Amino acid sequence: MRFKDHPAEQGEVTRIAPAVAYDGDLYHLPDWITRRGEERELGRAHAEGGHLDTLTLETGSVPRFHELEDERLAELSRIEDATEREIQQDRAAFESQKIKLAESQRHFAEARRTLDETQRRVTELEQPSRRPGDGRPSSIALSGSRWPSVRRWLPAALLLLLLVIVEVPILYQVILSWGDSVEMTALIATGAALIMLVAPHMYGRAFRTWQENGSPARGRWLLIAVALVWVGLIVAVAVLRRDALVKPLVVDGQNIGPTAEGVSQLPTMILLLALLVATALIAADLGRRMHNPNDRRLRELRAKRDHEQRAFVEAQSEYQRDAGFAESIGQHLQAADRRRASRVRQVDNGFESLATAYLGGVVEGLGDPEAASWAERILVRRRAARSRT
Repeated sequence: MRFKDHPAEQGEVTRIAPAVAYDGDLYHLPDWITRRGEERELGRAHAEGGHLDTLTLETGSVPRFHELEDERLAELSRIEDATEREIQQDRAAFESQKIKLAESQRHFAEARRTLDETQRRVTELEQPSRRPGDGRPSSIALSGSRWPSVRRWLPAALLLLLLVIVEVPILYQVILSWGDSVEMTALIATGAALIMLVAPHMYGRAFRTWQENGSPARGRWLLIAVALVWVGLIVAVAVLRRDALVKPLVVDGQNIGPTAEGVSQLPTMILLLALLVATALIAADLGRRMHNPNDRRLRELRAKRDHEQRAFVEAQSEYQRDAGFAESIGQHLQAADRRRASRVRQVDNGFESLATAYLGGVVEGLGDPEAASWAERILVRRRAARSRT
C-alpha cells in the first residue's frame, strides 16, 4: 500500500501519526538541576568543614572529581546496557507490529474489494426501469421522489376510487337483501369491496414479481389458474348481484320493488360484469406498476453499501494507525545509535556541570578570591582535556 502525506483520494491511505507514539526508552537522564544544587551544597559543606582549602585547589587535586568520574562511567555503562535492551525490545515490537499491520492491511483490502463490488452492483442497478422485466428499479427508488409516479398512477387511482364509490352501494343493496341490521350490512359491504380490491392488487404484485424474476412453469400455471378462478368468482358475484338488484326488495314487510326497476337482466348483467372486471383489472394493474421487486433489491444493496462503507472507513483507520505505529517503532529502532550518542553527550555535559557546581560551592564556602582563580584554572584544564578526547 502506498502512503501519501497529502490528503488521500477515495480508497487511498495516508500516513498519519499514531495516536500514541511508540515509547521504548529504558534509560532516563538524571535530574541535573537537582543534582547541581546538591553538588553546590556539598562543595560548600566540604569547604566549611575543612575538607578542601585554597592550597588544595592550587595543586589541582579535587577528590570529589574522582567520585564524579566513577559515577559518570557507571552512568555510561547504564546507557550502553539500556540501549542494547531497547534495540532488542524494538526489534521484537516491530516484528509483532508487522504481523498486526499485515492483518489490518488484509482486512482493509477485503473491505475495499467488497465495497467496490457492491458499489459496482449499485451503479449497474441505478438505471430507471423502462419496461417490466428489464431488471431495473423504479424512478421512486432511484430519486426518492414520488411525484413522477404519482402523476402516472393518479388517473388510475382516481378511476379505481370512483368504481369503489359505485361498488359499495351496490354491495350494500345486495347484502341488505339478505337481511340483518343496517350497520352490519354496511360493514360487510365495505369489507367485501376491500377484499375485491386487495386480492387483485396482490395478484398484480405477484404478476410483476414473475415478470421481473421469472418463475417455473408451475408458477405460471398457478397464476393462470388464479386468474381463471377469479373470473369465475366475478361471474358468480355478478349473477348474485343481478338477482339481488332485479328481485323485489322488501323492507319492514313492505314490497318497495326491485332496485334495478325498468332495466332488463342482460344489461344489468353486462354492467355488473364490466364494473367488476374494470375494478379488478385496475387494482391488479396498480399493484403490478407499484410493486417493483427491484426497488427492494436496490434499497438492500444501498444499505449493504452504506454498511460496507462504514466498515471500510474503520478498516482504513485501523490500517493507518497500525502503519503509523509500525513506522514509529521503526524510527525508534533506527535512532538507537543517535540516541546513544546523544545520551553520552548529555551525561558528559551533565557531570561536567556537576563538577562546576561543586567547585562553585567550594569557592562560596572558602570565601577566598584566590580560590576562585584556582577553581577557574581547574575548569579550563578540564575543558581542554575534554576537547582533546
